[in-house]
Amino acid sequence: MSDGWHYAIDADEVEEEDVMPAEIDGREIAIYCVEGEFYASVDRCTHGDAQLSEGIVIDDVIECPLHQGRFCVRDGRALSPPVSDPIATFPTKVEDGKVYVQLSSGSPTA
Repeated sequence: MSDGWHYAIDADEVEEEDVMPAEIDGREIAIYCVEGEFYASVDRCTHGDAQLSEGIVIDDVIECPLHQGRFCVRDGRALSPPVSDPIATFPTKVEDGKVYVQLSSGSPTA
């Protein structure tokens, strides 16, 4: 897809308040669904070497499965100790029931 948009996952594979892993061009990405909107971030916690896609989503917050640090999935903000650095997030869009993530629009949002 043009302009750095890449297919990530079918929209119906990500349940409300859930997270699913996706691999795009060798990069591990976490895809979230919150209130019918899709969000994407790196799939690694900035504190420990844990996959966020194995964490728990409550509202718009992902909790890391390793040390229970929390991030906002909308903008990547670190919300609770022990995490202090934000996670990188990426723009998403849904077309024909498929979630696309934009990876090459410069640097990700953090």
